[in-house]
Amino acid sequence: MRAHALLILSAALLAAPPVLAQSQRTTPRGERTVEGLNNQMETQGQIRSIQQQNQFNNSQLRGEMRLQQSLPPPPSVTLPLR
Repeated sequence: MRAHALLILSAALLAAPPVLAQSQRTTPRGERTVEGLNNQMETQGQIRSIQQQNQFNNSQLRGEMRLQQSLPPPPSVTLPLR
């Protein structure tokens, strides 16, 4: 009886890989290429967005620095000694 159960179990395990392979969808090469290109374009867009934000921030800081440099220095305040 035990040998019969082992034989059935062995047969089931040997038959499982083809069944699993049939259920897994393989992606065609062209589709993988398109997905790769889409991912690259998305990444490039994100990088471009970050670069534009950095450029904007840098411009803002430069403008603030120019404004501070163009203003006269604040008057010095001297406190009386006690």
